[in-house]
Amino acid sequence: MFASDANNLDSSSIIDILQLYWNNSLLCISDTFTTVRELDSKIVLTFIKNILESFYFTDFQLKLLKTFSIILVINLLLIVTVWKIYGKSICERFMKISTIREIEELKASVSKLKLPKEHTPRI
Repeated sequence: MFASDANNLDSSSIIDILQLYWNNSLLCISDTFTTVRELDSKIVLTFIKNILESFYFTDFQLKLLKTFSIILVINLLLIVTVWKIYGKSICERFMKISTIREIEELKASVSKLKLPKEHTPRI
């Protein structure tokens, strides 16, 4: 195929040559995809089989999974409940924006304490 194509290259225009190379490239890519698809299906099936085998738990592992899942759900429910009760006061306490006056008062109160330099807050 390529030898006959090489003989035709002498009398062909540049567009014909580009078309020839394009067609050969497409054939090569098509063959590559076909090969990958065949290999890919085997690899995917093996991968799925390995994943499924890793989810076969022993009785002890199942018991542990259930126990830890129950503990996790209970903890999450407790966090949600406590946040509904105390969330507003936590936000007010720790997320309020300080004013310049409050910062100056804090600096003045810290300077009255006469703390060593390494213990003074960096405000």
